[in-house]
Amino acid sequence: MLDTPAIHVSRLTKSFRQDKKALSDVSLSVSTGEMVALIGASGSGKSTLLRHIDGLVQGNRDARDPRLCCVDVLGRRVQCCGRIKRDVRRTRSDIGFIFQQFNLVGRLSVLTNVCMGLLGRIPTWRGAAALFTREEKLQAMEALARVGIADLAGQRASTLSGGQQQRAAIARTLVQRARIILADEPI
Repeated sequence: MLDTPAIHVSRLTKSFRQDKKALSDVSLSVSTGEMVALIGASGSGKSTLLRHIDGLVQGNRDARDPRLCCVDVLGRRVQCCGRIKRDVRRTRSDIGFIFQQFNLVGRLSVLTNVCMGLLGRIPTWRGAAALFTREEKLQAMEALARVGIADLAGQRASTLSGGQQQRAAIARTLVQRARIILADEPI
């Protein structure tokens, strides 16, 4: 019996305008433990595909064939037929996403930004108030040390260089303890 793939995309199509397809009938399967790189020209749909896998963008609907445009992650349906599943947040907590723009909150410290990677795993009220336990802050410090910027933990994120921001975004994803990491131009 074969294992369920970590990521399975079936016949995914995405159009932003009627005459412009960002993705056209894309299918792929990624096994657990496998590392895959998407290589292509700027504007070829790499970021769009990653956003579909994370359930941030929905594929096109096709009334003729309801099996089109399905995305499954870790054996759970993320989207199908142009509809993102209602329980997608549960799946997203197992997907770490390092965005091109890093999405750090400039006025917060680097440590707090890294702790934000825990939001899918702590109670909403604690996350909204940025109340992280000592253990959670230690986890964030370990991740910052791992990427080589632990000495910047108390600094505002807005003061970091581009490379330092990138490292902070990677540390945030490490703290999340995601089972899958999607990295959009991580280097």
